[in-house]
Amino acid sequence: MNKLEIRTLTPADWEAVCAFRDDWARDQGEFSIDETKLLSALTKDDFEAFVCKMKAQETEVAQENWSTASKYYAFLDGNIVGNISCRWQIEKGNLLEWGGHIGYGVAPSYRGHHFARKMVQFALEEYRKKGILKVMISAHENNEASKRTIVACGGKLENTVSADGGMVCRYWIDLS
Repeated sequence: MNKLEIRTLTPADWEAVCAFRDDWARDQGEFSIDETKLLSALTKDDFEAFVCKMKAQETEVAQENWSTASKYYAFLDGNIVGNISCRWQIEKGNLLEWGGHIGYGVAPSYRGHHFARKMVQFALEEYRKKGILKVMISAHENNEASKRTIVACGGKLENTVSADGGMVCRYWIDLS
């Protein structure tokens, strides 16, 4: 197995995105990520504009209460195994309440190989580079795999809140 490569998308990633989207489409779990809804509507003709839009979201927002964000994809042997979003302004929208700095998902066929942990560790380094040393990350109360990932990356449970149609556990990671 080759090394996991975590990076932003390029227009050349269309086929990998299609396979990633198809993998998620087969998922019957309750923790599907919103990203897959965006990807399901994409066509090859739209893809380059989508990549540009993701890049623009690093510095611009469509709505005042949204955070700028960087979205990274984890590749293994040319296949996308998961993605992770770094949201830079936690005070925007519902991020401080329950959304968190980081959101991530691993495609169903790649779960159980600690890819989420590697993606979160990558994201934490990105926060450290920006001088953001306290990072909030959340997981649905019954998503045991995600909670284990967060704890393995240094997360300390602060509390559990009602949000997003269920109970959400809020963790903080201190990078100082």
